[in-house]
Amino acid sequence: MYKVVKWIIVALTVSIAGVAHAQETEERVRSSILSRLPGFVYWPKGSDFNTATTPYRLCIFRDRDYFTFIRTYLRDETVRGLPIDFRFTRELEELKDCHVSYVGNVSIRDIQQILVKKLVEHTIFVATSEESAAMGLHIRLFVGASKKFDIEVNQGAFEQNGSELKVNFLKHAKKVYPASNPGKEN
Repeated sequence: MYKVVKWIIVALTVSIAGVAHAQETEERVRSSILSRLPGFVYWPKGSDFNTATTPYRLCIFRDRDYFTFIRTYLRDETVRGLPIDFRFTRELEELKDCHVSYVGNVSIRDIQQILVKKLVEHTIFVATSEESAAMGLHIRLFVGASKKFDIEVNQGAFEQNGSELKVNFLKHAKKVYPASNPGKEN
């Protein structure tokens, strides 16, 4: 599993010519990380993800184009031998039923609503927006200035969710916000 994450991150360090090709490559790498993320999480005992017959529910919030892309790109992928259950959502409350929710470049207002509604207790949020992890969402997954993927992790969000990232994912994080003070990095 470590080699898979390492390979994905290394693959992102390659400079890409052409905007359309770069965008598609970014989406492919992001999709691959999202499909493998459940294997890097210690899920809470009460999570239905621990049941062998429950498929991995991956939700995409308000980005129909990316939803179509990831569903097509990962159509044959499985997690624990089961097909991935892709869901498109328009409302924040619908994310409660997801194991992982990709919210992309989510607004500060939506992040505040996620926190007020305590949705971080129900699903693991992955975002690209600049302040997402610092404000309290689980993971920020983004292409940095060096044209490679960077990861920021908020351990406080994982603590609220009752889950924990495994070290072999966590060690790739550029910034880690500790559980005791979600807005301060390690």
